[in-house]
Amino acid sequence: MSRPRAMAGPSRLLARLRPRSIAGQIALLVVAAIVVAHAVATVAFVLLREPWRPDDHPGVAANRLATVLRLAEAAPPAERPALIAHAGAALPSLRIRPWPAGEAGGELEEHPVLQRLRDGFGSALILSDLGSGSEGGRDWLRIGVATPSGTRLQAVLPDEALRSPRQGAVIFTALVLALTLALLFVWAARALTEPLARLARSAESFGVSGPTVPPPQQGPREVLAVSGALERMGERVRRLIDDRTQMLAAVSHDLRTPITRMRLRAEFIEDEHARAVTLRDLAQMNALVEAALSFVRDGQSGGSGETSLLDLASLVQTVCDGFSDMGAEVSVAESRHVLVRGRPEELERAVTNLVDNAVKYGGRAEIAVTGTPERVAVEVLDRGPGIPEAEREAMLQPFVRGDRSRNQNAPGGFGLGLSIVLAIAETHGGRLVLANRPGGGLCARLELPAAAGQGRPPSARSEPGGPLSQAAE
Repeated sequence: MSRPRAMAGPSRLLARLRPRSIAGQIALLVVAAIVVAHAVATVAFVLLREPWRPDDHPGVAANRLATVLRLAEAAPPAERPALIAHAGAALPSLRIRPWPAGEAGGELEEHPVLQRLRDGFGSALILSDLGSGSEGGRDWLRIGVATPSGTRLQAVLPDEALRSPRQGAVIFTALVLALTLALLFVWAARALTEPLARLARSAESFGVSGPTVPPPQQGPREVLAVSGALERMGERVRRLIDDRTQMLAAVSHDLRTPITRMRLRAEFIEDEHARAVTLRDLAQMNALVEAALSFVRDGQSGGSGETSLLDLASLVQTVCDGFSDMGAEVSVAESRHVLVRGRPEELERAVTNLVDNAVKYGGRAEIAVTGTPERVAVEVLDRGPGIPEAEREAMLQPFVRGDRSRNQNAPGGFGLGLSIVLAIAETHGGRLVLANRPGGGLCARLELPAAAGQGRPPSARSEPGGPLSQAAE
């Protein structure tokens, strides 16, 4: 048990030292990147640096000898012997001294050091081999050099190949540095953005069916502040919805009793017309109370209640049978057995509202159940007047009716049907799409997420106006 505690100690210390704000963490990231870059560059410099004695380098020796030759060429002939003597004293490793004119040498083979000497001098040189040998564990070239103007000297150069720059090592170091910084930035970016992503998932899951993602409890100070505000806002919204639901439930319960008493008293009205009008108004009042309560309970409940797997085709068939028993002209044009996860009562109410609108405004309804492995849909089609595109958004709001030409006192609904369907669809993670059909009519499409583990149905389509809709038209 002592080992985990010993390991947990440094982690807690690092957590305390880490800045709490996003600005502080970004500043720490920049400083850490600079430190890592300097550390890698320092290690590379130490490993790739040249030895501290450049006189031992063949290329350096050749360049220095070429410089002495250029200085001798530029000096008057009388001063050249003194210049050569001074150069020999200043550069003891080259062992520079005069080369008598009568002393001959052998022919030299091509050598990289000699080519560097010619390149450094810039003009033609006569080079002779005065004898090679080994000293101090290294091979040396003793050469005689004659310039075009007659300067003659002899020198000793290392008999070694030129050391080319370590390009491979430099490239490898640059790649290691880039990879190190990239990994550091990726790790830091994930550490910074993970609380934000979790906060976004928590906000997205609010008000949707399924488990709610809790807000992050760890992260930068700003994220924790937003997380706390989001949690408090969610509590206030849920409390507001509960209070409104309870209020409407209480109002609905309290209004039922006087409405019932008024209905009983209306039965004793002697005037036939007055009695019928009074009973109709009382029925409409009762229906308005029930519709408002259903909208709050089913449409704005925030997805409360147990969900279960259900066959959408069976649910649609049940709704169609109910309308057919009442004499409505409702038919199923296309059906596929697809599973969804949801609350059966709410989904049945949503389909019922769509079919009821189609029958009310189009006289008849055709229903199609389609889907893909990811999404399933219920399409309710009619040949009614449709909905102008400019009014579709407004039609999804509560208490907005499509039959505006009729008086509100006339029976015909209260403009809550589509609002309830939209709210139920959203609480189940779906959506409601309204589209006018060519030739007149409306296609109301209720889309829902498909349950996991389903294969692709034989007929699949994801947007209104696809092959199935066109066939239904």
